[in-house]
Amino acid sequence: MSTVHIHARDIVLNDAVGSFARQIAILAEKAGHDVRLWAEHTDVQEPHPVETRSAFWTAVQPQDVIFFNHSIFDPALDDIVALSNAKIVYFHNITPPDLIDRADERTIENCRLGLEQRPLLAKFDIIMVNSEATAKCLLEAFDADALARHKDRIVICPPLIGADRWNAVQAEDLRAASDKLNLLYVGRIVAHKGVLDIVDIAGELAALKIPIALDIVGGPANGPYVDLVKARAKAIEENDGVPVTFHHGISDRQLKALYEMTTACIAHSSHEGFCVPALDALAFDRPMFVTPVAAILEVLGPAALLIPQDDKAAAAAAIAAFLMDGDHAGHASVRKKRFEELRTEADGGLVLAAIEGLGAA
Repeated sequence: MSTVHIHARDIVLNDAVGSFARQIAILAEKAGHDVRLWAEHTDVQEPHPVETRSAFWTAVQPQDVIFFNHSIFDPALDDIVALSNAKIVYFHNITPPDLIDRADERTIENCRLGLEQRPLLAKFDIIMVNSEATAKCLLEAFDADALARHKDRIVICPPLIGADRWNAVQAEDLRAASDKLNLLYVGRIVAHKGVLDIVDIAGELAALKIPIALDIVGGPANGPYVDLVKARAKAIEENDGVPVTFHHGISDRQLKALYEMTTACIAHSSHEGFCVPALDALAFDRPMFVTPVAAILEVLGPAALLIPQDDKAAAAAAIAAFLMDGDHAGHASVRKKRFEELRTEADGGLVLAAIEGLGAA
């Protein structure tokens, strides 16, 4: 009996890569495979224990299959590649270093080194990615031989299993409903996600006499950029009457409640590999306003509501026009159709086919 060894450098709570690794373990085990999870850093041990990588090298057997998640520089990658085992790599994409806050030197270096590792991914038997945009990012680092081998064989698959997973979550009451329109951001509170711009857009909406409230979900909870965002939010709340509420480390029950009470979702990112919150907006049948980032547009398809990247007043005007006068019934139909497409793509079939295609038994 072979074992499926699932790797990620970090498998931690409230992290998309770690959540995906854990979902793969559940999927493979339900399909009858033995599974083990491995990480350099972890804070979770359920439903499967996450083992320290130092024990992996004596645990892996020749008949085993390795499923490796790559989203940042990983010191184990060279040694993984050297193994003769059947191997799958899932490339989640990596943020370009020039988009990282200059003060965060460690992350800048990890992103730079992680991107430099892309050629090594050509040595895996199967390559999976989360979007066409990510496939392009990967292929541009391959040499001619690697391109010839992989260009038409890369599997594009959402980085989660179960797009309708929220059906099993019971929403938790957070607060009484207000008479304002709610705007929801979910994601990391870092500069390249444009969270400061989102706060400013909320202020511009107030200037247009739109009764708006903003919820921001994510982390970190503090730091120079977060402090700047919170200071701007406080000023807009005091000067423009826009309530801005921050939610750090909340449960799925609380997050579901926020999705259910929100009027619309928003992203103002400069770079994405996929954008799980965009899929979740579709799952909750909420319109989502986004900047023209290729991967997000892939996720939302015709349901994307575009706002300009560099003009906050124009972004607010576009949001206000849709909220006040948009074809809400027509857009809901578009959202529903796109979500059904993604639900099929994220049912786990592509992941299981890759694992079993390499002989896992």
